[in-house]
Amino acid sequence: MGETSDSNRLPARAPPPSRRFRAPHERPSRNRRMHLDTLTLLLLNGVVVALCGVSFVLNTAFNRNDAVGRIWSMAFIAAMTVTVAHGASVTGQLIWWAIVVANVALTIAVGAVWLGLRRYNRRRRGSWVIATISVAVLAATLLHGESAGRWAGAAEMWIGLAVMLALGALEAVRGRLRRNLSGRILAVALWVAALTALVRAIVFTVDGVTGEMFLTYFNTANMAALGLCLVVVVTIAASVLRAEQGTTSAVGDLTDGIHSAAGVLSAAAFVQAATDHLDRAHTARVGLALIGADIDNLPEINTAFGRVAGDEAIARFAAKLRESAPVLSIIGHRASGRFLVLAAADSAAEARALAERIQTALVEEPMTEASLIRLTASFGIADTFDHGYSLTALGDAVNTAIGTVTVRGGNDIAVQLAPLAS
Repeated sequence: MGETSDSNRLPARAPPPSRRFRAPHERPSRNRRMHLDTLTLLLLNGVVVALCGVSFVLNTAFNRNDAVGRIWSMAFIAAMTVTVAHGASVTGQLIWWAIVVANVALTIAVGAVWLGLRRYNRRRRGSWVIATISVAVLAATLLHGESAGRWAGAAEMWIGLAVMLALGALEAVRGRLRRNLSGRILAVALWVAALTALVRAIVFTVDGVTGEMFLTYFNTANMAALGLCLVVVVTIAASVLRAEQGTTSAVGDLTDGIHSAAGVLSAAAFVQAATDHLDRAHTARVGLALIGADIDNLPEINTAFGRVAGDEAIARFAAKLRESAPVLSIIGHRASGRFLVLAAADSAAEARALAERIQTALVEEPMTEASLIRLTASFGIADTFDHGYSLTALGDAVNTAIGTVTVRGGNDIAVQLAPLAS
């Protein structure tokens, strides 16, 4: 073959545009990340608070208007007020009164969460604590004045929030909430918020708002993201608690005259009768023992087998108490799964023997609705020889003893002795 002349050669083609060389700074990044700015996080936080708050308030108003629901609805309304107050300065222009309103409203919102937990546990309200901290936050904000801007009274507010969040976390693991999964979840969320608020206040006080640690870890964007997560967790846990509260009033809390629906004295009737017996026993120098019994794993029975099985457990437990307790003793239904027996006893040993008899009768036969479940209970005993003839003192001692048994896993008996003299 002959050589091809230059005139017959095909012209060289230019590389396609898509194949052309690009400088490193021109190349598209495959790992490009999306960063949310502070304003976007605050907006998302406000939207979530508003949605959760409106849903909770409407559910309280139209479905179950109970005291706990009303208190927690107040918390959501206060939280939405905080969002509106902060939104007033979204354009960048500081509105002084909005900062004052936001600080006080946030304090009330957190305090209402704790107050609702106390009401759930049927404890006396602590409104004065919230009022005191709110007034302190208001005074601190006004004292720092408009010159401090959006950070006026911030450290004092965070310390107050940390105190109430810690109180709420402690309340979520005691009383009726002690063995409740939603209560434990709520306690963890409140502890996280309390520690964050406390550390943020310390860092703010030491380094100020321009400090490297504050800007890196405790800036507004990070706190808004954390708050977004905590609001969702708290809302879900609170909603579940209210739903469970609505299902625990079938046998445990309903009354028929002076009796509970389980067939023994209601809580109020028991207090009146027991107080009278203690007064008369004190005059006659007769020994009495107060025996408390708390059904083990009642929330788990309700969850696994339904409310009917839980009702059967309470009713059968009350029936066993009536069969096993002395004829002249007083039996009271204090709460859904907790009972009290006031009986004559010459010694702590006699009171323990009575509790053992009740415990043995309880496990002799299984529940009919859940054939493989045998009920157990945590028993606490306190007598008048060690604690006097005050029903309050005896009740506190019994609660302590039951708590001791519960920590050990339940299904046992504990006798609360008199405190040692100092």
